[in-house]
Amino acid sequence: MADLIRPGLRRVDRLWPRLTDVVARVVRWASRGANGYMLAIASVALGVVALRLGVVGRFQYLPLIPAVLIPALLASRGPTILAIGLAVMANIILIHRQELGDTIVYALSFAAIGLAVGEMAIARRSGKASSAALASELRRRDATLEAMLASTPVATLDAQGLVLNMSRPACALFRTTELEAAGRTFKDFVASFDAWAADTPGKDDSPLRRYWMARRSDGTLFPVGIRVAYVDAHSKSSRVVLTLTDLSDWHAAEARNQELSEQLNQVWRLNSLGEMAAILSHELNQPLSAAAIYMQAAQTDLARTPPVIANASRTLEMAKGQALRAGEVIRHARDLLKVGSQALKPERMTSMLLEIGPMLKLIAPAADAMIRIDIGGDNDLVMADRIPFQQAVINLVRNAVEAVSGRDRREVHVLGRSVSATHYEIRVEDSGPGVPPEEVARIFTPLTTTKADGMGLGLSVTRTIVEAHHGALTVATSPLGGAVFAFRLQRAEESQPL
Repeated sequence: MADLIRPGLRRVDRLWPRLTDVVARVVRWASRGANGYMLAIASVALGVVALRLGVVGRFQYLPLIPAVLIPALLASRGPTILAIGLAVMANIILIHRQELGDTIVYALSFAAIGLAVGEMAIARRSGKASSAALASELRRRDATLEAMLASTPVATLDAQGLVLNMSRPACALFRTTELEAAGRTFKDFVASFDAWAADTPGKDDSPLRRYWMARRSDGTLFPVGIRVAYVDAHSKSSRVVLTLTDLSDWHAAEARNQELSEQLNQVWRLNSLGEMAAILSHELNQPLSAAAIYMQAAQTDLARTPPVIANASRTLEMAKGQALRAGEVIRHARDLLKVGSQALKPERMTSMLLEIGPMLKLIAPAADAMIRIDIGGDNDLVMADRIPFQQAVINLVRNAVEAVSGRDRREVHVLGRSVSATHYEIRVEDSGPGVPPEEVARIFTPLTTTKADGMGLGLSVTRTIVEAHHGALTVATSPLGGAVFAFRLQRAEESQPL
């Protein structure tokens, strides 16, 4: 018997996918427009044929039940009700009963049974559709979660701080394996971390500011940021889920920014000394020159006197030589500290500005300003001295941020474009109050400032840097409503080595 049944089952297995595909197509067809009503009419017509062929017992509605069940399973509620109504009408017309009461009872009974069967079929189909949608949503969420876990370092701990499991990225972070990590205390990886003492950073607490030093399997240390989530926040026996972030690159960038800041500050101090040396040279050269002239006149007078005054003449000659030497020392100091003493070389504008981008971002929060950098990357090879140029841009951006402080609109734009075959222009625009026309002539004067705590050297140093680059620093009205400081650098040939 089994040998006879197995071939039939195999045929059913082969035909079942085709059958389900046919049913699915019929369902899609019946759900469109009036197709469901056509299906109801066709089902009732088949039931009427069956009714004409024979009557089953006293319940003559039995052949019409499939006529109601088919639209209920494949169509919607409207076609099901139509099928019930047509089946009742067909039964009343085709089956002659002697008593009107029997006709009414049979009709009502069939209608009630048909409605019940139809509602159950519709409910079953709706539940199946909801179940399919829920299963699809769960599969989507599972796929999303798996993708997140596959790319995010995550570790799960028990209440005692033992590692229950660790994702592959987390294992790669600590240079270990899932088997080696399971069962170990998390303090083996991050010795100073306590899951129950660590608060999850709030919205105003940057995750980059909270970090711990972690240890890899080879003993090397690296900074790691940790986000903590408790499965049951009200229970000390809860499991803990940790999301880990390797902050090594961020710390390296921070160290580089600090180094660059120190270099730029050093250049700024040297530039400031150069300006002060120039001022001192200018102010002291006049009295020193006058002293030398007076000494020369005294020597002339002494030359007419008897030889006994020769010693006094020699003394004056020595004093005059020292006065002239003092002037030379001041001029040499100015030349030594003068910006632009180093030769310019080809530099990429985008590279120079990207390097100081983090420093510009640190300047913006002081006035809650928005700094936008828009540098054209085409034909951006210029002749520049990298560090002084960066200091000049930082000075201009810092002044722009201070200008927009306290205003409703706080925007600073740093723009760079190639304006000709020989020049590249840098513009720093702000939405501040601008520069009054009467102040334009004196804002570049050293030691001239409108700030209570200013030294009056920023714009002067910046102009000196620009002039050392064979450019000119200009100021005008910005499209943002404030001031725009602009200067041009000479473009370098693309064939020149960097």
